[in-house]
Amino acid sequence: MIERIRRILKGNIDAICVFVFMLCVFSYIMFVIKEESDLMAHAAIAKEMLEEHRLFTTNFLMYFLVNLLTLFSGADDMMRIVLVLLISLANTAKYILVREAFSEWTSVRTAKWASIAMLFVYVIPLMYFLKPLGIFLSADNMYTGYYVPNVWHNSTILCMMPFAITCYLLSVKQFSEYSVKRNWLIMILLSLSVLIKPSFFFVYVFAFPIIMLNKYGLHKEFFHSLLPLFVGGVCLAFEYVTIYYNGGNDNSSVVIDIVQLFTSGFWKSHILYLTVSLSLPILFLCLYGRTIVQDREFWFVLIMIICGLGMMWCFKETGPRATHGNFNWQAIAAMWFVYFYILKTVITGGEESVSADRGGYSRFAILLAFGLHVLMGVVYLGKFIITHNFG
Repeated sequence: MIERIRRILKGNIDAICVFVFMLCVFSYIMFVIKEESDLMAHAAIAKEMLEEHRLFTTNFLMYFLVNLLTLFSGADDMMRIVLVLLISLANTAKYILVREAFSEWTSVRTAKWASIAMLFVYVIPLMYFLKPLGIFLSADNMYTGYYVPNVWHNSTILCMMPFAITCYLLSVKQFSEYSVKRNWLIMILLSLSVLIKPSFFFVYVFAFPIIMLNKYGLHKEFFHSLLPLFVGGVCLAFEYVTIYYNGGNDNSSVVIDIVQLFTSGFWKSHILYLTVSLSLPILFLCLYGRTIVQDREFWFVLIMIICGLGMMWCFKETGPRATHGNFNWQAIAAMWFVYFYILKTVITGGEESVSADRGGYSRFAILLAFGLHVLMGVVYLGKFIITHNFG
């Protein structure tokens, strides 16, 4: 038994290092940066849910785990420590899941580097870096306004991502060969992700059935695949009712506003941020588009990012929750999967994905651009830690 544990630890030194790093980062964010991130607020929400005896309302799962692991003591410091542990474990799980996925497609060493890259990959906030040149003088942020694949300041999306990633990987396998067991696993994972944060479900519920319908038509496999969506929808309905129609409702509500999409002011403030944020996906599409259009996974991530951005622009909350930005997170989750697909295609397909005469150049161009985006993620995290401002 001891020897087995030793082998497991030796084979996961990289994951242990990632966990220690995450523990340091999120401890600093929680206990030093404090109010300038959402972590402190989420620990306070967990305590509030305990004191108000509503442990099983709203998207409760992460908050319930915080209370459970602190033995429902309500001790502030312990709750913050446990939340840091949960987030650090979630990001480590994220690393392990991506590493294991890439290990099926490439060497273990490359898989580790790919997984590290997916932890940090970001966008290049062009306007922020042009500010010293006298251009975009109002661009003070490296995050606000952009559509990014990774964040460091929000507990629930960080804890949700391992479940979303596993659900995504299993779903892609369903596109090739349907499995009843896999369908049950997707249902469980999707439900858990909704109960932490429904953002991934918002985009998945549109993309997954479209691809399954394309693959299986109106056969039993397609109709069986709707079961996870139904169960996830029940979880979402439960959250909606307990947020907006419980006894403590603060008069917030959800509205659809598409009028702004037909104004020049909306696009004037969004189009540049959108173009900058999607620069790498657009470059990838230009170089690899001819062959990836045959790949169902490509359409899966494309539908998710379109739905994510569409919901971000069209759905809003009113009342005290209007400033919470709860319809922004699905675009971030969807963007992460766009970058995952790009890296997977380039590393595993490489020259086979484009014509032989330009395949190597296309692969090099995307990997170089991807590397710059990873570097930018490290720069952004450094800025957040130094300035104590996640914007």
